[in-house]
Amino acid sequence: MEYNLNYELIGVRIRDCRLKAKITQEVLAEKAGVTPHHISSIENNKTQLSLPCLVAIANALNTTTDHLLMDNVMTASMPHLMGEVKIIFDDYTPEELFIFAEMAKSFKKSMKTKNLQIIEK
Repeated sequence: MEYNLNYELIGVRIRDCRLKAKITQEVLAEKAGVTPHHISSIENNKTQLSLPCLVAIANALNTTTDHLLMDNVMTASMPHLMGEVKIIFDDYTPEELFIFAEMAKSFKKSMKTKNLQIIEK
């Protein structure tokens, strides 16, 4: 089975994690043992990172490779995704959560109507 990784999404996720950690490309590069130019090239989809580099970057960002690859993994980890959902919605009121739930239901119905792929449980 051939599968091509989406290196652009990996770079975006690395940049997002770096910005959330409030560190520069230079600091991340130093922690990961690579050059700042290499970090920039990865974040801007100019180069494909190796597995050892991915692990080093994940460790430097105090995250997991699962998190950095999440957009590329066909069967994402449900506990990890639910953790992200919890973080996103933690500070919303019950009324706001109700609105988001209704939007999600509408989105799901629309996806099914258009015959787009959605996994039904």
